[in-house]
Amino acid sequence: MAEESVEGQLNSNGNRRGMHPNSRKNLNPENGFKPGKSGNPKGGPRKEQSITMLAREMLDQEAEERYLHPSDYGKQMTWKQAIAKSLIVFAVKGEGWALKELLERLEGKVTQPISGQDGGPIQYEINVKDQESAKLTERIIGGAMVSNIGLS
Repeated sequence: MAEESVEGQLNSNGNRRGMHPNSRKNLNPENGFKPGKSGNPKGGPRKEQSITMLAREMLDQEAEERYLHPSDYGKQMTWKQAIAKSLIVFAVKGEGWALKELLERLEGKVTQPISGQDGGPIQYEINVKDQESAKLTERIIGGAMVSNIGLS
């Protein structure tokens, strides 16, 4: 078999990309490629599914009747529906944890305000090297939040 010139080895874009013997372009039976046979026969280690992934898959499956409340026997409910109903029932019965969980999911968590001393705004103290830096810092930040811009 005659050697091809470098130009003959270049792809349509003018580079060698895709010219490796194992590239898709070269995966044909004439080049030793065997359809249906992996290049890594033993394969890599099997990735285990996470518990979260398995639980998400299960939540959409039909719940087993033996785990449902007797009033729900005969009803077709998913695990997700059964859990939601249980959470609501516990909240209605006055279980604080269930009420908190339900409200946080429906309304969002209550924000925790952060304030400075005696409920006022947070004050910062900044130390700079010279008077010019102090003036520049004062101009950029302003005096409302910085209680002291001192020289170090």
